[in-house]
Amino acid sequence: MIHKTILSNFFKLRDCYLIHVRNSALFINGPKATDTFVYITPHVDFPEAIKHKEVIQENLAKRKSNIDLAKVEDLWYMYEDLKIKRNELEKKKMEVGSELSNLLKNNPSDNNIEKLKIQSSLLKENIKKLKVPFWSAEEAAIVEALKLPNVLHPKTPSQKNEVLFTYKTASDNDKDHLKIGKDNNLIQFTNKENYYLKGDAAVFELGAKFYFSKSLKDTGFIQFSNTDFVKSLIIEGCGHDHTDPNHTFIIHHNEDTKVNVDNRLHLTGGGSLFSFFAYYTKNVLHSNALPLKYFSMGRQYNPVDNKDIGLFNVSQSSVISMFIATKNIEECDTILDEIIEVIKNIYSNIGYPYRLSIVTAEKLHMWESLRVSIEMYSTSLKSYFEIGNISVSGDFISKRLMFNYTHEKQNKYPHIISGTILNVPLFLGCVLEQNTEFSIPQEFTVNNWCIKQ
Repeated sequence: MIHKTILSNFFKLRDCYLIHVRNSALFINGPKATDTFVYITPHVDFPEAIKHKEVIQENLAKRKSNIDLAKVEDLWYMYEDLKIKRNELEKKKMEVGSELSNLLKNNPSDNNIEKLKIQSSLLKENIKKLKVPFWSAEEAAIVEALKLPNVLHPKTPSQKNEVLFTYKTASDNDKDHLKIGKDNNLIQFTNKENYYLKGDAAVFELGAKFYFSKSLKDTGFIQFSNTDFVKSLIIEGCGHDHTDPNHTFIIHHNEDTKVNVDNRLHLTGGGSLFSFFAYYTKNVLHSNALPLKYFSMGRQYNPVDNKDIGLFNVSQSSVISMFIATKNIEECDTILDEIIEVIKNIYSNIGYPYRLSIVTAEKLHMWESLRVSIEMYSTSLKSYFEIGNISVSGDFISKRLMFNYTHEKQNKYPHIISGTILNVPLFLGCVLEQNTEFSIPQEFTVNNWCIKQ
């Protein structure tokens, strides 16, 4: 029979935790696998990570996370106990089946045959009874383990942002970019979802994208074309809540059919990290292909809670984003330093005041281990404002979405650097507030537009 203590403990845990556990688009098991196609099985290394429990606890404390590690541990150990019990029953069933088969073949009149049949039947029944609690424990443990955030990079500060580099001193005045834009017929707003850049502002947008794309190509980046839509599993795989309409724009079904909340489309834009991983999910490369250095010129779509109208609170933006895949943490850190220098050159050549800062742990997304923020001073907000970023996620997302490379006949996970290095509305808003008289930078003028192959 199934060990009563194991089942007793399991049902206690179920009552405490499983009632509130939602389904996952990333991890699908048991009966759900018959209704939903299983694209991937994420690599969950909780048993290895928990060996360094103090690191996880310190990580959660620095991020000011409310995750209860003890609850995650309890769920995982219960899952492991049930898995061991299931494997023992499966092994015993195979042994009994093998013995029974031999007797039926070699000695069909043996008195032990009936006994073995009864034993085999009991084992099958116990395995069947264990199946549902095992699936429930597995789902609860793995879904909760997937909520644990990325390990922090050693350079991520705990107290306040660390300023890496400052270019010029920003002026402080009372300018508001929205008023300047309207007065000069540069911006027309209907709402956060519907706005237009007009005249020189439209030229600024196109010129900025051409300038940034040419600069990236000159430093070895390859332009990449991405999809605007991704599935729910990509959203969750990248560390976001795929059921939260405040995280992404969710495409709802118009038909009168039952909707699977774990299998929907999301409008993210081709300039998003989601779109890069939509291509590289469950993708295997050879180590010689790394590092990859890609950028995408397109749109980003993000729901905005702020009710204020202005370029700092729009839900769609023209952007240039990058995606870099490296072999290991050492190569990742080396290329990060190189990218920071590339960003310095790109922005310093334009001439506007800006700075680069490393963001504190509590401001990071759960998938980030480090973020370098590209900041400009906003006179309307009276503070520095993030207009772009470079994020290090290591192999965190690669493991969740099974992005692999092979080296010496072993599968390994690339370390990722990504970011939005140009967000036109945010950049333009700060430029309008810093410029005495708005003018298009020389680098953005039409005669400098170039499509480099």
